[in-house]
Amino acid sequence: MEKSSNSSNNKNIIRITSKDNKLIKFLYKLRTNYKEIKKNNIFIVEGEHLVKMANFSKVLEYVLTLEELNYLSSNIIQYLVNEEIMKKLSINKSISKVIGVVRIKDNNIDNIIDNLTNNSGSNTNNKNTIIYLDNLQDPGNVGTIIRTSLAFNLNTVISTNFPIFYNEKTIQASQGAIFNMNLIKGDITLLNSLKDKGYKIVATTLNTHSIDLEEFKTIYKNELDNIVLVMGNEGQGISKKIEEIADYFVKINISNTIDSLNVAIAHSIVLYTLKIM
Repeated sequence: MEKSSNSSNNKNIIRITSKDNKLIKFLYKLRTNYKEIKKNNIFIVEGEHLVKMANFSKVLEYVLTLEELNYLSSNIIQYLVNEEIMKKLSINKSISKVIGVVRIKDNNIDNIIDNLTNNSGSNTNNKNTIIYLDNLQDPGNVGTIIRTSLAFNLNTVISTNFPIFYNEKTIQASQGAIFNMNLIKGDITLLNSLKDKGYKIVATTLNTHSIDLEEFKTIYKNELDNIVLVMGNEGQGISKKIEEIADYFVKINISNTIDSLNVAIAHSIVLYTLKIM
């Protein structure tokens, strides 16, 4: 590993020429291994758009790039690499021109709840909403839900399937929203803790107790301050444990010719209908 002779004025430009370099070996091990991601508290993103978003969100640690980049913050180290190295690290079918290494936010649920409570006055409806994903398996759905949640000014998503947050397809589908989101590992204990803090558990499901989303909108507007919106597994829906503690069951009326909606679509409809902003 050596300083680039073409970038002598920039101390943060370092050239790597061997794919057997220690950093390259480390990143290769990290790229799809959740245990390594958790251990090191960093993950990899590919492509200029995600790198720019991570840089803008101030979570970018360093990059590997085929050519020097002029849009990064001055403190970001740029490792100049060749296509052979980039091909080894890239998960995409086509070789990326830049790969970023991103720092995972240190998310403490108690601190997040305190911040939500303290900042509730800045929300247009003075309400707080947390998204809870009950064993979702499709990373495309999870990434889309993260993206949509941020679009509605929400900043906390909890998932029982925590490793899915750092799946490359989740990251891509989030389109950079993941960098501005509090991502929390969830279980029934956490959900009960949120109930104890005054949050109402709202489960999107179809059962004999479910009320129409439009009807729930009136309840939400007039009676509720803080809710946890639970989105169930793509095939099985919400678990029995969550059904047992849920305060409300909400359904979306759809045509009889189809039995269900995609979970990410349903999530978007609920947020838009409730005007959660």
